[in-house]
Amino acid sequence: MRWAAARGMIPAMPWPVLVAIEAALTAAAAAVVYGRLRRRPLVFNTAEERATLRTLAFATSAVSSLRQGLDRKTAVKVLRSLVSQSGGMAAAIYDTRQVLGFQPAGGSRGEVHSRHLDQDLEGVVGALRSGRTQIVRLHPADPGDCPLRVAVVAPITLDDTPVAALVTYHGGEPSPAQLRVTADLGELLATQLRLQRADQQQAALVRSELRALRAQISPHFIYNLLTTIASFVRTDPERSRELLVEFADFSRRAFAGPSSEFTTLADELVYVNQYLNLEQARFGQRLTVRYHIEPEVLSTVVPALLVQPLVENAVKHGIEQRRGNGTITVEASDQDDECWIAVRDDGEGFSGGMDLEEQQGALGNIHRRLTHVFGPGHGLELESAPGEGTTVRVRVPKYRPGVKAS
Repeated sequence: MRWAAARGMIPAMPWPVLVAIEAALTAAAAAVVYGRLRRRPLVFNTAEERATLRTLAFATSAVSSLRQGLDRKTAVKVLRSLVSQSGGMAAAIYDTRQVLGFQPAGGSRGEVHSRHLDQDLEGVVGALRSGRTQIVRLHPADPGDCPLRVAVVAPITLDDTPVAALVTYHGGEPSPAQLRVTADLGELLATQLRLQRADQQQAALVRSELRALRAQISPHFIYNLLTTIASFVRTDPERSRELLVEFADFSRRAFAGPSSEFTTLADELVYVNQYLNLEQARFGQRLTVRYHIEPEVLSTVVPALLVQPLVENAVKHGIEQRRGNGTITVEASDQDDECWIAVRDDGEGFSGGMDLEEQQGALGNIHRRLTHVFGPGHGLELESAPGEGTTVRVRVPKYRPGVKAS
């Protein structure tokens, strides 16, 4: 039996985390630079300086709406803030088939061009698919009273594939600074879409790992439990019936699809108690269970299947493999703004360890889910000594935005 500790180690991070870190650092740098620029008592004399300031300002504003994905609703929301930063008379966002949103700048008469968007589609989509920022001439026919003459198309790419385009509209030939602003804003939009996709993939991974945990009921556990229940049929029929009902409800929870990634600690402990009741029927007096739960933390929201796999690991490695009796203790305490959870056994213990990030079993699964939801400082902590047993600890914030039980 091997347990793992991740103390003092720097795990290799998956690319979605690296993308998120890169974007966070970029946004932080933009905010710092923008703040300094605003405090400086100077005038931005060149178009390039003003373009840079606009780009930095936009980096810390409504662009984050695209973390919800790109559709007509989010495109319109982003454009409302973007058009004033773009330096154009209007702005639009296209996907590879259609315009998703169009927004004229205030007082620019750019709204007149909304009647000509269908005429722009072929040229804009062609420039989009090229993968490079391009200039598209407008109004091959009579423009009527429309003041717009040129569009700058900045492709928004994911994995080197253009998936959308930011378009800024101008009344004359765009300056180098205006071209740069459009290209930079397009790249900022692309970064948000990459983060949105990383969020989706990470959420899918979490759901997949949750399903994997639900599927990890040991056939050995089921066989031994059913054998135990069968032994009670003649000697204690009432006890046999109770265990069958308990096992049926436990199995229903275990095999059901993950209805939510989160649950309350109280609900998780109900599941833990069911599991330990079944194990106590199997082990008899060999297994003693103790709970030390402070009522203040029962409403804390935790990742589903957080505690039960830890308890199951303690039974399998701490109790089942030792001679004589053993004790498993489940603790949950109120520590300021955190809930501290611990699962202890007095089994054989171990020396040494390995990186939890590399583990494919339940412990590695739980460790990765915790660090994904709450950050690197909230992974599993393990302590063990030969002959003294093992303790697994978890720290869970009592409140975290976006984390709630359904």
